[in-house]
Amino acid sequence: MPIQRFMSRNFILVSAVAAALLLPSCGEKSEAEKAEEERGGLREEKRKKAAELYRTLAKEYPDDPKAAEAKQKAAALEAQAPKK
Repeated sequence: MPIQRFMSRNFILVSAVAAALLLPSCGEKSEAEKAEEERGGLREEKRKKAAELYRTLAKEYPDDPKAAEAKQKAAALEAQAPKK
């Protein structure tokens, strides 16, 4: 019985130390995750701006042969928006 009690105490101690070391990092994002999130935000901003510019082009120059193409590109960019 003394060996089981010793092993039980060690298991509890090791578990407590592991939890203390691992749990603080669970909620934090790594630098790579933060950088990827920022790049994603920049891509989203650029996509929105491009769609807005294509729509403006099509609206200001409706008779231009490229107006229909600009509308299609704007629609395609808007369709690429991440679903929330």
